[in-house]
This record gives sequence, C-alpha cells and structure tokens, in this order.
Amino acid sequence: MGDEKHINTLYKLITGIHRSRDEYLWEWINTWNGQGSIWLVFDDKRIADDQLIAQYSLIPTPLSFFGKKFVAGKTENCMSHPDIRGTGIYFPHEKKCFELAKNRFKVFFTTAGDVAKGAPGRVREKLGYRAFDDWEIYSVWINGLGLREKLLSMIIPHINNNKFIGRILSYYLELLIRIFYHQTEFPLTEQFRIYNDKNVPLSHLEKLWMSNKTIYGITVERTAQYLTWRLKDNPYNNHNYFCYYENDVLKGYLVVVSDSEVFYIVDIFANNKDERIFKLILKGIREYAYQKGIIRVQCSTIKRSRFLPGILKSAGFVNFKELFCFQKRIKPKQLFVYLPDEIEKPQNSWDPRNWYVTDLIKEGRPYLDKSND
Repeated sequence: MGDEKHINTLYKLITGIHRSRDEYLWEWINTWNGQGSIWLVFDDKRIADDQLIAQYSLIPTPLSFFGKKFVAGKTENCMSHPDIRGTGIYFPHEKKCFELAKNRFKVFFTTAGDVAKGAPGRVREKLGYRAFDDWEIYSVWINGLGLREKLLSMIIPHINNNKFIGRILSYYLELLIRIFYHQTEFPLTEQFRIYNDKNVPLSHLEKLWMSNKTIYGITVERTAQYLTWRLKDNPYNNHNYFCYYENDVLKGYLVVVSDSEVFYIVDIFANNKDERIFKLILKGIREYAYQKGIIRVQCSTIKRSRFLPGILKSAGFVNFKELFCFQKRIKPKQLFVYLPDEIEKPQNSWDPRNWYVTDLIKEGRPYLDKSND
C-alpha cells in the first residue's frame, strides 16, 4: 500500500486508461488470496511524480490440475517507463523477482503475450515459459442483419470494395452459415433461473465445481471464494448468471457481461461435461439475447483446445478465422505458461486438449478495453 498513485500514473502513461483507487485496491490489494505480488523500480533522480520506472506484478489465480489446486501467478501490468526501454533495466528486474515469486507460486502464465509487438512473450520465454496457445473468438448472431454486416465487412476488401456484389455474397453466405451451423432466429425455450451479482447463490456453483473438478483437466478453480472476488466484487463489470437446474439441483451455468449489442460469455460449466446441458444453456442464452435485443453472443477460448470449441460449433457459434481458412500461426503468441516438472510430468499438462479455458482466467476488465498484461 502507498504506491498506488505512482503505479496508476505509470499505468495511465502506458495504457491511456485512468484506474481509480478502488479499482486498484480490488485488483491488487484485496484479492481472493491476499495482496497480489508487486515489485517496483524507482529512480529518485526523476521528478517526484514520475519516479516509478518499472513494475513486475502477479495476480494470484487458482488453477486446478485434474482436481489438484495450485496458486498460479498471472502476469499483469508488467510495465517499463518509455524513457528506459532499450536500456536493459527491465529484464534483470523481472528475472530477479520471478525467482522470488517461486516462493509463492508454482505455476505462472500470461494471457496476452503478443501485446507490445510480442515483447512480453519474448521476455517470458527467456525465463522458461513456453509459448502455449492463442485465443479464438466464437460468435453467434441473433439476427441475420448483424451476421450479414460482419460478412460484408470481411468480403468487401477482397472484391475491390464493390458493395453491390458484397451484399449479394454476404446474403448467401449468411444463409449457408445458418444452415451449416443450425442457426435459427428463435432458439428452443428452456427454463433458467437468472441471477445477478447481488443474489447469485455462489455456493451452488462451488458445489457443482467440487463434484466435477477432476474431469475438467486443467482449468480455473471455481470456488465461492474466487468467484466472489473475480465476479461479484469486480468494479468493472456487472454479471448475469444463467443457471440450469434439474429437480432443484444446479446442473450447469453460464456467466455473461453485456453491452448494448453483445453478450460476452465469461464462463460456462456443466455437470459431467454433458453436451446436452451445454447445448441447452447456449440455446437459452440465445433466446434471452433475442428478448433483450442483443445482436451477437460471443465466447473466447484457446485455439488448440478441443472440447469447448466443439461444443460451441455444435451450438451454432462460428469462428471466422477458421471458417475462412485464415493462415494459422505456427507458433502461439498469446498464452505463455511456466510449469515445474512436478506438475508437468504426472499428466500431459502441455497438451492444450487437457485445458478447459474461458474468460474466467483473464483479468476481468471491461470487454471493450483491449489492454492486458
């Protein structure tokens, strides 16, 4: 405590974002696992309000490896002042603090290694992280107009900006996508209990997690303690919870953040990895989005995973990079992971198919704010 003014000043200089004291306290001081780990470098020869020149910091994140919990350190807000970049000051600072951080954390990861032209990823690789995977976005459009506009924006640059032909092509492509992905204007109706951050029974979510944690491979621990901090106490986002019950027992849920046009899925989870429940939940959110006038529902996960992308595609969600056969990166550039041998060897922890990743693993900032790491 006491350095938040200097940290927020450097943060605004780097990102252009003003972060309030309360937002800083939530993210770094009052986390689910105590204070986050922050190491700072000051230069007292600079003017008083501009003496912080480097920060290395880690947010504690509970990761479950086939049911066994490890507190992971997620790199966030690792910054160097523009005046010292290229001077060789920052990397020795991170390297020294990374070794100190191993006293608290076993696992380390970063979720946006391609920021700043890939510099964070290169720094992490020098410390022993592996380039692990990239993020992909799967979307479903609630009405045909929204989907056609998206298709038109992607087609136009490839046909000499001919809007007339673009509209024709986007219309027929939209029809094909709806047929192939079974997208309909009115998804099936299912009964859900809809909660918000004030009344959600997190004990139900935790109970569902505890009975399923061994079958979800490597994923975030969904305990009430973590969910309270990450979701309920989050000063940036208001969440809605779509909870599916059978005989008064929670069998699955989905958490969303919304703006005026989009539902962003923060997390989705179902008992026994039951595809039927996943599909019911995803149909339910589409119906609710239609009722609320939402144009699109989107969900992020990692590219090389198998289970969640398969579920999303079977429920009508589209990954446009995959659909249009965009060239895939050979080497991942966004998600970097550090695992010690004791975690790596018992199970194949380096296989992305063993990971179940949703936006719950991310920082929890506003969705229109693209700054991370």
